[in-house]
Amino acid sequence: MTQRPRHLVNDSLELTDEALPETTVDLELSATRIQERHGEAAGARYRHFIGRAVAAAPDADRDDLLTLAALAAWRSGAPAFRTDALRRLDLALAAGRTGLPALAAALGLGEGGVAPFAALQLNSRFGWPGLHAPGELLAVIGGFRGLYGPWLAPPVAALPGDRPGSFLIRTGSAATAEDWLLTVDVFGHTLVRLATDEQGNVDAAADARWSAAGDTAQGLAETGAAGAVLTVRAYTAQLWTPEKSP
Repeated sequence: MTQRPRHLVNDSLELTDEALPETTVDLELSATRIQERHGEAAGARYRHFIGRAVAAAPDADRDDLLTLAALAAWRSGAPAFRTDALRRLDLALAAGRTGLPALAAALGLGEGGVAPFAALQLNSRFGWPGLHAPGELLAVIGGFRGLYGPWLAPPVAALPGDRPGSFLIRTGSAATAEDWLLTVDVFGHTLVRLATDEQGNVDAAADARWSAAGDTAQGLAETGAAGAVLTVRAYTAQLWTPEKSP
């Protein structure tokens, strides 16, 4: 049976619909944009995390608010915010200017978990306190388009992308083949269908890469990192923590 797409760090969340105050950063607008680009669930998570973070820092200035908004956006499931959010988190922890309770609230962590989380992210996009066991499921991605996913045919092969946290996934075969770029981290992902030519065929140069694609049953490692491996099954792709080397 096809699993619903999800990231395991969100499974135990109990979201609250926080009131967003008027500040020097338009939080309502940012919430709307997160929802438009990443879906209702991400929008609800953003409101939860940014609302709690701002409530924990009533005297936050504009730069503090931008830090909290970047962290909350990333935590809501928007991986494009990861680089800026981590940069701001490192600066905030070093300077001690943005209160630790607010940083923790933006990430959904206890105060004691913020610094360890930042340290884990130095080595892996999938670092999160508690997600350390080998072979642990991190995320389920994809799904049948007729239900809750983007794919009309199941994935048949995958390749590592050109940077950590990216994978190429092929669905279907022959004339129905579609190639997708997955960008993923512990909180969320984007899945973009790659361009085809005017006849609807996948780029011929891309076809050569797929001839070398092997079985993902043992897990396909991301490029340049050891944070996660990818497998494909039925209409989904799954991300796992790597198994220990024998």
